[in-house]
Amino acid sequence: MPRFHRTAHRVSLTAMFASMSLLFLYLASVLPTMRIAMYFLSSVFVMGLIVEEEIGLALLMFGAVSVLSLLLMPNILRVVPYVLFFGHYGIGRYYIQTRIKSKVGGFVLKLLYFNAALVLIYLLARQIINEDIFQHELFRNMFWLAIVLAQIAFVLYDYVYTKIVTFYFNNIRRLLMKN
Repeated sequence: MPRFHRTAHRVSLTAMFASMSLLFLYLASVLPTMRIAMYFLSSVFVMGLIVEEEIGLALLMFGAVSVLSLLLMPNILRVVPYVLFFGHYGIGRYYIQTRIKSKVGGFVLKLLYFNAALVLIYLLARQIINEDIFQHELFRNMFWLAIVLAQIAFVLYDYVYTKIVTFYFNNIRRLLMKN
């Protein structure tokens, strides 16, 4: 059951979260460094709607931010990580955690979710980037190391994401939900 009592509050909170996601996606697109941090920050705002049990609005926000970022960002390729993983991770995470009661099973499923997104990003990169790069010996040697590092990065991402959800629920939510 949604926690919002007024439609205007629902719309304004969704618009605020969407605009913050777009801001961090823009920064990911134009900044020469800290790109992963900007993707992470762009992904946490959908979580605010999920905490408020507004799953439909979270899906709508993800779709709107994805479309707007593809239309507005100076470098469309910089939007791909958001569209293929970061933007919908909070929604997928919510469904995994509500359906799977085992912490270990839930974690394994979240890791599979991440790896499916990683495979999609890899396949898309192979279509866009010159094939010769993927045949290069250095790429082949570093590929498995990159996979292992990506798994470690995901575990850290999920841990920090959980901490931010808790911080939002305990500290920020009460400020946003005042009548």
